[in-house]
Amino acid sequence: MIGKDIYWYGVQAISLIEKGTLHSQDISPVFYLVSVIFKIFGKSENSLLIFQIFTAIWLFISIFFSRILIFKNCKKAVYFIPTIALLIIAFLYPKQSWALGFLIICIGFYHITNKKARLLGMSISFLLSFWFHMMVGFFGIGIWILFKLPKKYYLFLFIFFFLLTIIIPKSPDSRFYNSNEWFTIRIAYGIAGLGILWEWFLLVLSKRENGQEEGTLNFTGFLMIIPIFHFADIQYRILLSLILIVQIYIHFGKLQIIFWIIGCSLWIYSFYSEPNLFRYSYEQMLFPGEKISKISNNGLLIAHHGFCEYYHFNFGKECLSWKPDEKALSELPIGTKIYRAIYGIRYENLKISLDGNKNPTFSYILPLGEYQLVLEDEWEQYLKSLEKRESKNLLIAKSWKNPYRQRPNFLKRKHLYGF
Repeated sequence: MIGKDIYWYGVQAISLIEKGTLHSQDISPVFYLVSVIFKIFGKSENSLLIFQIFTAIWLFISIFFSRILIFKNCKKAVYFIPTIALLIIAFLYPKQSWALGFLIICIGFYHITNKKARLLGMSISFLLSFWFHMMVGFFGIGIWILFKLPKKYYLFLFIFFFLLTIIIPKSPDSRFYNSNEWFTIRIAYGIAGLGILWEWFLLVLSKRENGQEEGTLNFTGFLMIIPIFHFADIQYRILLSLILIVQIYIHFGKLQIIFWIIGCSLWIYSFYSEPNLFRYSYEQMLFPGEKISKISNNGLLIAHHGFCEYYHFNFGKECLSWKPDEKALSELPIGTKIYRAIYGIRYENLKISLDGNKNPTFSYILPLGEYQLVLEDEWEQYLKSLEKRESKNLLIAKSWKNPYRQRPNFLKRKHLYGF
């Protein structure tokens, strides 16, 4: 499978089908779409792939429809080549993509002359966008405000956001985060490779011939260099959204074809040279997942994000990609233990590890290929010993491969309230 969240959609859809409720509360109806596909095609990875393809088609239709509203000419609307980023966002972030499709249609209605039709079309499509993904709804409000803001205020706005980064606390417990990465496009390169850099350059530097709106999108793309959010969590997705929205304004021509060929080549190069940017190594998860699922006293597994979703989807067992918090501990079934699937640290290193009394740190280690299964409380002891010795393994032990932070407050709120 391509995508780092796709199995989560399957987990949510299966819970809807089997229990009638979502596994984790969420106001978005996108999971109901997945459940319908599961009912038609069965609960399988192929059904998830169908959903991803369906999402990409939806984005294409929304762009095409919006272009008709803007150009008021079907011939001009149909002559365009959508960016490969359309497939990237559809496969990696389906929920956002469905909301973005409605937002793109909303922008299309913004350009029609009939006031009643414009108000009705914008209202319905925006509300649907907000319903499918709240972040996209707020993003749409921000774009509309910038559409209305005279260009003479852009410099002041840039200075405001720049100064805002000084005020924002460096706390990973919040969506707003001062990462001190003053050129966040470099982070985008680390997330998606050369393709995203090319798309960003086109977004910021391409000349827009008509309309305040197109210049606004250029400026908003330029604002992406300021680190206001967790880049991988929000700012990267905003950049992808901007790249998609720009598609509704593009005029077909030879230059566009050249730009598309270059962009397509860079995306394909990134995909084949660094496939880990777009998917996890799911093929390495089947054997350890199957073994771990058969452990009788396994009440909760702690593992990295991709493994958790794959494990839960295929084996129906509970998994958490965060350090256990009070909520997780309170929900642990009586008589069970918390295990951790360690990734990236060799079995031999764990085996020879000693605690402060020179006794083996781990009483239980199960080697599972790229993963090692241990008890969570013993893993915590191992972390303390790594910190004390300033071991090189600490960089791996405290990384996305081995979750070491508790769920931030904004995720806890989402779990409680569904948004």
